[in-house]
Amino acid sequence: MNMFGEKMRNYWLPMLLAAICAANVSSCSAGIKSDTNSGAAKVENSEAPIPGEGGTGKGDIDKAIRKIDFKNFAYEPYCAGEETTKITVKNGEYSKETKEEEYTDRFYFNVFDVTYGDVDADNKEEAIILSNCNTGGTGQFTEGFVYTLKAGKPALLTRFEGGDRAYGGLRSAKVENGLLVVERNDVGEAGGACCPEFSVTTKYKWNGKELQTSGAEVRKELYPEEKVSFAKGTSKTTINVTVEDIKRYSLGARAGQTLTVSTNTDNVTVALIEGDANVTEGMNGFSARLKENGKYVIQVQNNAEKPAPAILTIEIK
Repeated sequence: MNMFGEKMRNYWLPMLLAAICAANVSSCSAGIKSDTNSGAAKVENSEAPIPGEGGTGKGDIDKAIRKIDFKNFAYEPYCAGEETTKITVKNGEYSKETKEEEYTDRFYFNVFDVTYGDVDADNKEEAIILSNCNTGGTGQFTEGFVYTLKAGKPALLTRFEGGDRAYGGLRSAKVENGLLVVERNDVGEAGGACCPEFSVTTKYKWNGKELQTSGAEVRKELYPEEKVSFAKGTSKTTINVTVEDIKRYSLGARAGQTLTVSTNTDNVTVALIEGDANVTEGMNGFSARLKENGKYVIQVQNNAEKPAPAILTIEIK
């Protein structure tokens, strides 16, 4: 090929490739780069950058920490006592039984959630791990860990406090807009250790040394009541509902009336949790002779391992 032909090839080939890419962007995954030595175009394989997730927004987030298997990992939780105890989980769990003279000492630890986000604003993801610990009694003690990578190895950046079930037990943790957002249980005014009534969400910002609270905490009712209404001239209604955990319904009634509640499935149970009445339990429901004027609250609770659809029938007369 003569010199003129060579020059024309070097000029038109890049232009042609660029035109093809512009016409069909979705099918063109190659980048065009000029060779400074010859002036000819080179085609290189390229991948679309992964946008940042829960980070600072300053470019792409380094996600190398996701290669660490935190379900098969060594932890040092505080739940076994005042000092940390080193344990290694396999498939997210660790258990140990020690037989003493008059009893068996039991210890159980599990990782129930792992999420990722840039906690310390270095444009690299950290791993946020939520754990639960039982030392043989009824208590279920939660604790949070934040791991980062140092020289390619996981290192504990910090940890955050949980609690025992309804008393501050951890529900979730994630990174949003550079803040660590932690949701905990709150027992409420009339709850018990088994059964939280509220969640409390706290936001934390990393100050270079530790987590500091950022803004006011948000307290939210977990099971807000839905008011039961009856069509005009009727005293009976049906409600189609899918129950994930607990649903609550309230209604106003008078002393001397009878409230009857039933469901079409044994995957849920119904109970009267507020209001003075003589209650008679029945198959998938109850009947209650009301003793006072005022508000009555019905609770529907899921007994299944997955969300349970149910038809709730409520009658008052």
